[in-house]
Amino acid sequence: MAARGPAGSRVGSSRFAQFKLVLLGESAVGKSSIVLRFVKDQFDSYRESTIGAAFLTQTISLDDNTTVKFEIWDTAGQERYKSLAPMYYRNANCAVVVYDITQSSSLDKAKQWVKELQRQANENIIIALAGNKLDLVTEHPDKRAIQTADAEAYAKEAGLLFFETSAKTAENVRELFTSIAKRLPLDQAGPRNPRSGGRGGVELRPEAPAVLPESASTTAPQPLPSVTPATPAIPTSNPTIPPKNVPLTPPPPSSTIPPPPPASSPPPPPPPPKPKRRIRRFLTTLILLTGLGFGGGVYFARINDNFHDFFTEYVPFGEGAVLYFEEREFRKRFPAISNRSTKPRDTGDQIKIPSQSGVSWRIAEDNKDATGRHANAVKPDEPKPKEALQTPAEMKPEERVQAVESVKKETDTPAPSPSTPSPPAGKSPESQPPAKPGHPVKPATPTPKSEAVAFTAPEVDQPSKFPPEVTRIDPLKIKDANEPLVQDLVKILNDIITVVNADNANSKFSTTIEKAKGELGKVGNKIKSLKTAAEKEAAAKIQSEKEDFDRAAKELIRRVEAEMAHQQSEWQEEYQNERQKLQQTYEQKLKAEVERAHQVNEQRVKNELLEQAVEMKRKFIAELKDRVEEEREGRLGKLSDLSKTVTDLEKLTTDWNSVVDSSLKTQHLHVAVEAVRANLEKSEVPRPFIRELAALKEIASDDPVVNAAVASINPTAYQKGIPSSAQLIDRFRRVATEVRKASLLPEDAGVASHASSYILSKLMFKKKGLATGDDVESVLTRTETFLEEGDLDGAAREMNGLKGWAKTLSRDWLGEVRKVLEVQQALDVIATEARLQSLRVE
Repeated sequence: MAARGPAGSRVGSSRFAQFKLVLLGESAVGKSSIVLRFVKDQFDSYRESTIGAAFLTQTISLDDNTTVKFEIWDTAGQERYKSLAPMYYRNANCAVVVYDITQSSSLDKAKQWVKELQRQANENIIIALAGNKLDLVTEHPDKRAIQTADAEAYAKEAGLLFFETSAKTAENVRELFTSIAKRLPLDQAGPRNPRSGGRGGVELRPEAPAVLPESASTTAPQPLPSVTPATPAIPTSNPTIPPKNVPLTPPPPSSTIPPPPPASSPPPPPPPPKPKRRIRRFLTTLILLTGLGFGGGVYFARINDNFHDFFTEYVPFGEGAVLYFEEREFRKRFPAISNRSTKPRDTGDQIKIPSQSGVSWRIAEDNKDATGRHANAVKPDEPKPKEALQTPAEMKPEERVQAVESVKKETDTPAPSPSTPSPPAGKSPESQPPAKPGHPVKPATPTPKSEAVAFTAPEVDQPSKFPPEVTRIDPLKIKDANEPLVQDLVKILNDIITVVNADNANSKFSTTIEKAKGELGKVGNKIKSLKTAAEKEAAAKIQSEKEDFDRAAKELIRRVEAEMAHQQSEWQEEYQNERQKLQQTYEQKLKAEVERAHQVNEQRVKNELLEQAVEMKRKFIAELKDRVEEEREGRLGKLSDLSKTVTDLEKLTTDWNSVVDSSLKTQHLHVAVEAVRANLEKSEVPRPFIRELAALKEIASDDPVVNAAVASINPTAYQKGIPSSAQLIDRFRRVATEVRKASLLPEDAGVASHASSYILSKLMFKKKGLATGDDVESVLTRTETFLEEGDLDGAAREMNGLKGWAKTLSRDWLGEVRKVLEVQQALDVIATEARLQSLRVE
């Protein structure tokens, strides 16, 4: 029996393919609403959250010859169902990840789903990113939290399809699924009519077809996704299953597909899941947040005094950090102070004290050029210092600054009172011990040159006298000296006055300085008058410019207002025209929906409002009574309520532990059922599944329904295995050939009857489709049609209706079909029981 060629080689035949599609995303983003709009073209504003997953199917036509059927799995977005998601997107051909464009966090969740699909799902899976609730953004643009450009850029970077949809208005919903269908490998879909006149369905191939060299195809067909039946079978006393409850026949496993060309390498295994490392993430996040908070506190403490006091007092290491940054800022602002280095002080040359020093019986002579320590601390052959003889004009800037600083220090230091006793005469400088060699002696404070010239100390035999008072020059003060130039001149002159006062040269420069003061005052008055005149002239010019600008602005505003009024009238007219067109377009479309939804929603709202009013009134009365009782009972009542609350929390904790155990057991049951099904679907030949069935029975050992379903399975089925759908079809075709040969035999036929029946069976015309009649050929034709559609129960019913030699020949085949149906029914019952336990946990 030769294999069929690819669908593209059949001219005029239509193609039909079915694919598994799964919807993923955060809770309340509108996944169920999108599926409901696509499948039933409906929208429910009060849609409840999906529990577990929902299964729906929908067929779309891409063109006249291509039809695609989607088997849609709508998964729950709650966190507690996230662990079940791999069960649904396993072997999925395409996926739609949905996010809410009014919630920025939903896009982050969608990115996580995309990464999980790319890491664990099929490597050829087609992923589409859909931003739902576009109608809310259209009505209120300020509600948009995720920009279209950002989401589209991410989709383009990740290689995803991107659409912004609205389940409420059906905008871009059908376009989304149509675009996915166009991206699917439709060249692998089989013809819709494998035989002329046959019914459409998934093409079923034999287990090991013989391919002729001239008919072999270069394109390796790909396996279609397996579909888990969503409608559970209810165990009844009748051994057969109703046709409506029988799941569709799964496509042939990947092992029955011809191997790909040698050039293509097998796909690499999926990478192992990365460890979550929650503790390291938590510690890293905590350290980063602590560092950012501490840095922000230091910054804010530098600009806010109240927070500075709080931060430095209560935050550990806060005071040191703030002081460190303040010191850095101080050094940055005053680099001269921070870079000043301590230099060794110049103590002068060594001074040798003569041996004859101190008080003598001789009368001191008037020797002006004496070289003792009482005169000066310099050598006699060196020239005298010139600092005191220099005028302010001859002094260097550094010397001026030093002179000013010395004068300031002298003014800050209080002068010694006249009553201060002078050192005793017996302790003269000459009586001090001689300095050691190599160690300089601290020189005596030199007397200013001006005092030595102006005042002569009395001799030993002369009466005491005080030096004359020195008249100092007052610094210059000019009223209203706001100009920077005048202020600089005043500062310079005051510095000169300070230097003159420091040198006691006021008698020399007083006239010049007074003249400079007068000239500087005249300069200040002249600058002030010039400034006043310039201000008046500028004010007049500004006023004239302002009037010209006001006139030009008024004229411009008038022209702009006229242009705006004209433009507004045109826009208003265009707006009215477009509004009428849109109103006519949508009026008919919305009329039926509004009328239908208005009545339902109105009655529903009335009932809900009435119930809420009654409930709110009851709660208000009960709460009012409780508040009154609580106020009466006082603290004792609060303590009793607190004790009761603690008891309830303990009880709730105990109950929750049992709920968690039940949920975990239910998940294990789901996994065990899927393991049995996976073993049956992936087996190339009948293979025992005793180990999987034993694990399933051990997990649900205390569940009577699961035990009964397992006990109902024929032992030979799980000991020897059951054939796959492709094997049943292949065996049926061989049995059908033998049944046709014996279709005309009576019950007591002889050799001649056998020969005549064999010859006449060759001359009989084969029927196609759902043929009518109870003859053997009609029964075989209907059975083959049911098998191609995946209806094993219908095929078994048809073959069971045969009689005579036909039934005898097909008895073994019927037995194999019954085993397969019994196993499928038992697995459906167990899956339904697991789903029921999940609902009980909720």
